Amino acid sequence: MIGVFLRRMLALMTLVAKNIYAIAVLAAIITGCNTVPDIHVITGEAQGTTFSIKYLGENKISKHGVDSLLELMDVEMNTWRDDSRIVDINEFSHEDSVFTFHDESNIWSVLWGLTREIHRDSHEAFDPTIKPLVDLWGFGLKNVSSVDSSDVDSVMTFVGFTHGLIEMNVDLETHFIKGDRRAQLDFNAIAQGYTVDMIIDFLVENEVVNAMVELGGEVRCMGVNQDAELWRIAVDKPVDHSDADNRSFQAILRVNNAAVCTSGNYRKFHLVDGIKRSHTIDPRTGYPVEHKLLSVTVQAPDASTADAYATSCMVLGPVDGRAFIEEVRMKSNGGNIEALFIMSSNQGDGFEFWLSPGWVDSIELL
Repeated sequence: MIGVFLRRMLALMTLVAKNIYAIAVLAAIITGCNTVPDIHVITGEAQGTTFSIKYLGENKISKHGVDSLLELMDVEMNTWRDDSRIVDINEFSHEDSVFTFHDESNIWSVLWGLTREIHRDSHEAFDPTIKPLVDLWGFGLKNVSSVDSSDVDSVMTFVGFTHGLIEMNVDLETHFIKGDRRAQLDFNAIAQGYTVDMIIDFLVENEVVNAMVELGGEVRCMGVNQDAELWRIAVDKPVDHSDADNRSFQAILRVNNAAVCTSGNYRKFHLVDGIKRSHTIDPRTGYPVEHKLLSVTVQAPDASTADAYATSCMVLGPVDGRAFIEEVRMKSNGGNIEALFIMSSNQGDGFEFWLSPGWVDSIELL
């Protein structure tokens, strides 16, 4: 994992250097020649949502290449797809043997390592073994109307990323070993972010230096837009009646070579035992969270980290989530980590906000 980390850091440093040059070039083109660089757009559907790619330059990117990347992630990590690798692993029910495969794409090894780190840093709030709890509370394939505390206690015996319930080892082949055959994995809280990173890497390989990639609301930007300005990204207002055709915005961000991902509790919920239950489940307790934090938007150098950090904060809540962001900012010496918390107001209507220091003067609250 150290090698993977160093390669990603070197690539990021190279990308920043390229984009400093690109900003100057674009500014000269626009002001000196009164011409506007071509902007290309690729859109489509993937992972149960939509995606949009905008990039500048003369090189045209193959949509087939993008679709191939999306299919690659889908066939590995889609828990709703019967022929995916993760479904095969989840259905593997032997405790006396191993599940073996070749991780040719390195998706499993990279995500496993990142998840280990974030699980540790988030004080176990981020946990990919949460799938049995997702199913128990009716956010999987089946709806439920009632959950008993004894059911939660039972399922919690095979949930936990640190208890040897399921382990991955990489040698010549990738091996999964289950300490409990009922243990299952769900990487949905990081997979979309990692997909965005894969697409960005694909664009860089094709010599694109100015682009914005969005998948299901997870965004990563590099360089500048068509006006030679930083990409502007909107943050949704956390109201449960909003949708793609009826959206209202809470904030506008200017994103400088970074990713921005949002997690929230205001859309995905249903009634269980007459109680409105959020889809955000705390893997440490086994229960959906109950706090006033409605939405968390996190900026990080890559979308994988931003995606996972946003989910971690939603699990931790407004107090512990803020402490978590402050911890990772301190460990990374800022590290381009920023956050916006939107909370329900103690006075009823309206919202309360918390911003990390780097966004206090740069974010535009609406």
